[in-house]
Amino acid sequence: MRNFPGSTTPGGKVRPLDADTVRRAAFGRWFDVLVALGIPANVLAKKRNQPCPACGGRDRFQFIDKGQGRFVCRSLDSLGGDGFALAMHWLNADFPTALRAVAGVLGLASESAGVTIPRTPAPPAAPAPSKRDNSTTVARLWCEALQIQAGDPVAHYLAERGLDLSTYPDALRHHPAMPYWCEVAGKPVCLGNFPAMLAEVTAPDGSRVALHRVYLSPDGHKASLVHPTTGEPLDAKKLLTAHEGAMRGAAVRLYEPEGGGLALAEGIETALAVRLGSGLPCWAAVSAWGLENAALPESVTGVYIMADHDVSGTGQKAADTLARRLIGEARQVRVVIPEQAGTDWLDVYQSRQEGGA
Repeated sequence: MRNFPGSTTPGGKVRPLDADTVRRAAFGRWFDVLVALGIPANVLAKKRNQPCPACGGRDRFQFIDKGQGRFVCRSLDSLGGDGFALAMHWLNADFPTALRAVAGVLGLASESAGVTIPRTPAPPAAPAPSKRDNSTTVARLWCEALQIQAGDPVAHYLAERGLDLSTYPDALRHHPAMPYWCEVAGKPVCLGNFPAMLAEVTAPDGSRVALHRVYLSPDGHKASLVHPTTGEPLDAKKLLTAHEGAMRGAAVRLYEPEGGGLALAEGIETALAVRLGSGLPCWAAVSAWGLENAALPESVTGVYIMADHDVSGTGQKAADTLARRLIGEARQVRVVIPEQAGTDWLDVYQSRQEGGA
């Protein structure tokens, strides 16, 4: 366990600052903590999409909280995170710095921690080149993975979702033992190895730039994972990008365009449902932000945008933004949205299968 500098004792010694202690103290108090760090209260009070207080945009940000300070920012490769991640994004700081800032607000660290807290948003600066490079890891994990076979955990997972495929796209693979890492007290900890469905995310130039991972149980259900110290549920879906900004224009190319035609959806399972339900070749953009920023080959002249019908309107707005851009590129575009709010095309396909349609 790594400890970070915290408050000082009367004798001048530094008392270790434990991340789990700060996380427990911040639970349910993130609104006040983030406001104290300088994020405007009206931004956090709004429960709809809006500009990000840290990086701007138009509707990329939403504060969800759930006691953990959870948020969405579609400009981030991670697409969001918890209160610590938001503090890092707002302060443009690393985790130890954000930890000390949050601890200071909670009275767990003295002002001598050396954190400068902005009180008003500064104009977003151009992002510095990232030193992170996961290209080797992305390549290694993809090479370790296997073609999907009937009866393996990935085939079971897809079948459980109503996606009975006779053949599987080359962009999907089965990794038999994918390590799951999470952060415990600022240190990466492996919770074990799990079967996983891997999806290859491809950049506009055709290079592999990310892996989308769905962690599974051996019998093909989504893995049930919890944080070892806080007990909070952990996401079974994770995205590993090769480098910062890798997701712009990228997609999971499940099926190649046919006759100049292509469909686009957000999720991988949704895109598979589009293929099964309509016969259209479909790519998955991974998120609403990915859909909005999708880049297509010049050979694609006709596009079906198979949008999610989000109650928040996020999916529809992303689809409309993409449609306007593609029309400006002289392509024929049709946006198709499920009738019922809160559903996507996987839901539609499943309901039709259950109804025998």
